[in-house]
Amino acid sequence: SAVLAAGLLGGVLLAGCGGGDDGGERLSRAALTREAEAVCDAGTKESDRLRADARPGARGEDAGKEIDATRAALEAQIDGFADLRGPASTDDDIAALLRHLRAASAGLERLRELAVDGDLTVVETIAANPDLVQRINRSSAQAADDLVALDWLTCIGVAS
Repeated sequence: SAVLAAGLLGGVLLAGCGGGDDGGERLSRAALTREAEAVCDAGTKESDRLRADARPGARGEDAGKEIDATRAALEAQIDGFADLRGPASTDDDIAALLRHLRAASAGLERLRELAVDGDLTVVETIAANPDLVQRINRSSAQAADDLVALDWLTCIGVAS
């Protein structure tokens, strides 16, 4: 159904907060969490907008554009946190988070290719590719686990 498609594409974004290491200044844990929450809030708003704008019957290139919009929002979240550095104790969790989010993004790219090549709707593409959908969902779930490990609970919908 259209709800399934919106849920899959939106679910990736809700999991989509992260961090990285570019050699910049390290933030305190509290400052890092505030920055993460700001990116997550923007991602949630973008996810809500994408769900509201979804065209369930979109097919082929148009379905691909919907998936592209989700990927672009996810990539913006990844990029938004790639320059952040918190305490050294967060480095491994942030690296895992980025790895899982990038895997979800790659899965969405493949989903897009299949929708366009098969002239399918997002729903049809999801139904025809359960293994790919499972990999995307697994990456999103792993990213959510990483958010918990970082104690960025508001990023997964838990009030602080």
